[in-house]
Amino acid sequence: MLQEVRARALDFASYLEKADMNVPTMRENFNDTEIGEDDREYFARLAGRLPGGSVSVLALSESWCGDCVENLPVFAKVASEYPFLCLLIVPRDTNLDIMDRYLTDGKRTIPVFVFFDESGEEFGRFIERPPGAHRFLDEARRRLAGLDPDAQKRGMYKARADLRKLYKEGLRDETIGAIRQILESRYGS
Repeated sequence: MLQEVRARALDFASYLEKADMNVPTMRENFNDTEIGEDDREYFARLAGRLPGGSVSVLALSESWCGDCVENLPVFAKVASEYPFLCLLIVPRDTNLDIMDRYLTDGKRTIPVFVFFDESGEEFGRFIERPPGAHRFLDEARRRLAGLDPDAQKRGMYKARADLRKLYKEGLRDETIGAIRQILESRYGS
């Protein structure tokens, strides 16, 4: 399975070259992502134990997806600093056969990040967004539930704009924490 993915996958720079939307924002998000000291120490210890490319992360993504625009650059930043991670980005819309192996409740939800160890065995997934972002959007949906459809649409548009600010204020740290938690589930702390 990983061989098939590798044949179709792009690295982050190639993905940005082919993307037709949100490229400046993804570059900005990559450049602005900072890894906290505690996480940096963990990743460095793991990098000392694992050779380059030991952990493959399949990323199903599209540049039109806000959650991809926020989270893919975070994964790319971690992988760029710690070469034991090999990020394999596969555009969802042109690879539905791969996407359909990783449905979320029967839906083609993205982004999906699937972690594989050195033997090619899956050991974790990160889907869509970190917990704080899920809570924020769920609360926005609850607040807007009784409004007419146009008001709901406007409200969710504003909520998504507010969510972008929250990523800059700390939700990227939650994404990094989720990456670490998945790695700890396989390789320990």
